Amino acid sequence: MRKEPLSMLAQSDLIDTLIGRCVMRDGAAAGETLLFIDSETLDDLVHLANRLRRLALFEDRIRAMAPQ
Repeated sequence: MRKEPLSMLAQSDLIDTLIGRCVMRDGAAAGETLLFIDSETLDDLVHLANRLRRLALFEDRIRAMAPQ
């Protein structure tokens, strides 16, 4: 596994890349998508999931500080 987790910007870029591979050229969601995920991307996704899990404990406080 990667020693340092991705920055928040890099994490959002990773998600954008995954989403970009799941839409058609006209922007419509694809009915089905096959993705190739290498071990480095998998590690990044594991770090992202773990970080979100830890942040979930503080979700109410975070929402109060950064209203949408």
